[in-house]
Amino acid sequence: MQNTTPSGPASGGGTARRAGPRLRAALLVAALALPGAVVVVWAANQPGPTGGAPSAATVPDGTGSPTLGGIPAPGGTATAAAPPSGTPTPSAGPGSKSAAPAKDPGPVDRKNRTEQELATIAQPVAPAVPFTQKKTVKSGITATITELQAVDGEARGIGEIAGPALRFKVTVTNGTAAALKLGTALVTLTYGKDNAPASPLSGPGATEFPLTVAARASASSTVVFGVPKDQRADVRISFSLDALTPIAVFEGQAPQ
Repeated sequence: MQNTTPSGPASGGGTARRAGPRLRAALLVAALALPGAVVVVWAANQPGPTGGAPSAATVPDGTGSPTLGGIPAPGGTATAAAPPSGTPTPSAGPGSKSAAPAKDPGPVDRKNRTEQELATIAQPVAPAVPFTQKKTVKSGITATITELQAVDGEARGIGEIAGPALRFKVTVTNGTAAALKLGTALVTLTYGKDNAPASPLSGPGATEFPLTVAARASASSTVVFGVPKDQRADVRISFSLDALTPIAVFEGQAPQ
């Protein structure tokens, strides 16, 4: 699978722009639309309201036989009765721990796999974070979204349509001891409850990532996407470093 950087300003004014980023952007949006897996948890294996294992409640009746609610149980044993209708469920106390945040998926394991096999594996998608939050893309590498603003989009490339748009900067920080390749980095944007894909525009002020970012350094790309003004309450920006690394997703409300 060939990956390219997001479309920036078309060199030479009206020259044709590469089709590679558009194809990969379409594949990336399709990957984000895949439904998640459903996890079924057996209630019988869960702890009781106080954190202990569930057990049968027995009460002696003075005759030596266990009873349930004062009624002797057959065979000398008893099982817990269902609570009466309307009994409130115990609420979590002040010291109770909240559910742990979802963990990021690991990268695609390419060991003993051909390029053809890797091309058939869906790219992992990390849980979304707010626009203002820094996101770890992989060990030692982070991405941030800044300078998100509404602009009048400029169309210079083939197929582009000028109009209301959003412009923002994506910054990749390489905290590792080796140079990081950004030749396959890609930024996409979707909006609305249906995750409609936004079209990239050439301006104003769009710039591309450099091919590499040095160790302990940062690099940025300014991107512009056409987004209707009435569809900015729910916007998602996705950053893909490469096809094997989980996609970083940022979401929130964008400026009008």
